[in-house]
Amino acid sequence: MAKVIANATNKGGEGKTTMSIMLAEYAALIMNKRVLAIDLDPQANFSKYYINIEYDTAYKGGKIPPIHPEYDPNVDMGWDGRSSIANIFYGEEVFPYKTNFDLIDILPSHSHRLQEAEAVTKDEVLKKVHLRLKEFLDIPELQDSYDVVIIDTPPSKGPLTIAGIKACTDIVIPSQMEEDSVDGIYGMLQLWKQETYSRPADNPIKIAGILANRVRNVSLHKSLYDQLKSLESTKDLVLNEIIKERVIYGELRVKEDRPKSVFDLPASHPARKECEAVCSTIMKRIYENG
Repeated sequence: MAKVIANATNKGGEGKTTMSIMLAEYAALIMNKRVLAIDLDPQANFSKYYINIEYDTAYKGGKIPPIHPEYDPNVDMGWDGRSSIANIFYGEEVFPYKTNFDLIDILPSHSHRLQEAEAVTKDEVLKKVHLRLKEFLDIPELQDSYDVVIIDTPPSKGPLTIAGIKACTDIVIPSQMEEDSVDGIYGMLQLWKQETYSRPADNPIKIAGILANRVRNVSLHKSLYDQLKSLESTKDLVLNEIIKERVIYGELRVKEDRPKSVFDLPASHPARKECEAVCSTIMKRIYENG
């Protein structure tokens, strides 16, 4: 069975997309695993890192996938040439996009269609959104095609995030060491516990790690990190490894004049070393626990 890893927080700016990119590339480049990246966030930041996302002229600020390379407008193929993870919520077929990495494919975001899926009524949400991603990822053909699925979720506890959590085997919770951010950790842990109680014992959902992200050498960050490491509810979940505040991470998100991946940096580079340490620990937790 493929490992399905959801990066989840209930607020923006915590490093969720950066963590999704790191884990996808670590799995592919370091572990040599076949990866499917899934972008459930209407902001499409995970998507635009890997493919040329376009702006939707029909909806201000909306983003849509590009025309798929395998689409032929001269042949009736039964679709409009743009494929996204949103298709599954409408009962439509999906066609993953290749990326610059041989072992990474992506099912990108489609802003408006994901927002529509998130806005379904309460009576519809369980059938149309909450369980649909899990049903999709359980398809035998998909399980045969990929070893790891990385899900980037929206910064909320809404239906799309819940769908990602219901579909996953493991959760990573990145968080800045700020008071509001740490409060958000407890919100995600509550969501995890709710899902844990609803699952059978032989299909658990595990916390692969709470990651202290964008850490600076200031007393507030150290104090909040030490607090998380000391509390009974979080001490075993918080990673010893951290990601520091570094300009290089922003630069790596810019396509021009950058290495293809943080793992293309020299082995001695501090950013590569800390990313490898974080990803190694997370993957060991995931694979050593079954």
